[in-house]
Amino acid sequence: MQFRKKPRWSSEAMRGILGRTALSMVLLGVASSLLGYGICSHRIDVMDLAFQKSCILADFFPESWVLRGHAAYYEDLDSRRAGECYRKAVSILPLQVDAWFDLARSEAERGNEREAREVLDLLSPLLSRVSTWKWQEFLLANDMHDEERFASCMNFVFNRLPHRLEEASYLSRQFYGDYASVLPHLEKESYPVFLRQLMRANEVDVALSLWQTMEKDSDAVDSKLKLQFCQFLLGHKKLVMAKRVWKSCFGQDRTAIHDGEFQGEPLNTAFGWRRSACPEAVVERSMEAPYSGSSCLHLHFRGTQNIAFRHLSQIVPVEAGQTYRLRFAEKSRNLTTDQGIFLQVSGYGCSGLNVQSEPVLGTMPWRRSELEVPVPQGCEAVLLQVVRKESLKFDSKLAGDYWLDAVVME
Repeated sequence: MQFRKKPRWSSEAMRGILGRTALSMVLLGVASSLLGYGICSHRIDVMDLAFQKSCILADFFPESWVLRGHAAYYEDLDSRRAGECYRKAVSILPLQVDAWFDLARSEAERGNEREAREVLDLLSPLLSRVSTWKWQEFLLANDMHDEERFASCMNFVFNRLPHRLEEASYLSRQFYGDYASVLPHLEKESYPVFLRQLMRANEVDVALSLWQTMEKDSDAVDSKLKLQFCQFLLGHKKLVMAKRVWKSCFGQDRTAIHDGEFQGEPLNTAFGWRRSACPEAVVERSMEAPYSGSSCLHLHFRGTQNIAFRHLSQIVPVEAGQTYRLRFAEKSRNLTTDQGIFLQVSGYGCSGLNVQSEPVLGTMPWRRSELEVPVPQGCEAVLLQVVRKESLKFDSKLAGDYWLDAVVME
């Protein structure tokens, strides 16, 4: 019987086998570590606090310490323990900015305001560039009653975080006591934003107080905001101030009527022309043979309804006790029924004034008409309307065309 000799391994082969074995072990260790990391990351993402407390690997994750801090702060009401957890989180990852905020909040909760401010001062080079963190600083300044930091953050939020405006306004009102007390802490850049907020909140007196500061440099105020504020004042019957704001938009004019030659579209606000929808009529600017200028107003009635038309108007600023003369040009074509088109002037927010021109019927070429308007005492504005009353006749549906141009009231 013959016996085979066992093969003898060369040193090179042995080293190769050992090298591959070592590499396999390293790869296995890496795979195990990655698996453990993945499991731990997932349990942290789903906020499995029990797992994190029992898993040693979780101690290497700053998010795990933040979660433990939240549990201590919000559930156990233990701000000291929460602070320890947040400190551990930032020691693992110093760029965990949210954890820094949590640490400052826990210190402030314990009455350590100096330590809380030191944390915020440490973060200040980063906070000025990131809006999300600036909002966190704002909330923390509110909790800490830090007036200087609160005012700085408030103005930042007003101007750069429009989606936070309502919340910031509420916190500011609570922090300072009321809307009026917020004004001294506003930066110039924040005036327009806060004025809009005051209008939304119907804070008329505070809005007027802020505007008195803004009108010192009214040329720098956006004209759209001026119109919005003018309309706001009109809605609250603050006519004297509304006229001042209007004049800052368009200056002093010899005539009280705005755009009497219909060179632009109706403003639909403030002391400009207002046009409301009317399915039975077309109200438009027309460049077809105007009386003067390049365009006029054209009304086309479809003949479908017996309408009471008051869909074009303008609130006109006037001086109380003065007599004005309203002049205008008008023409018509095939206006039907017994009720024609006329201009009516009545008091706006006051009584004692109601005058109207002669109604226009049928077909009439351009003619110049005028109307005397005696403004009673106590009347700061009048309402000018283009009017047609309902007909009481059987054949009452209004059809035809009417043109208006060169409207002046002096």
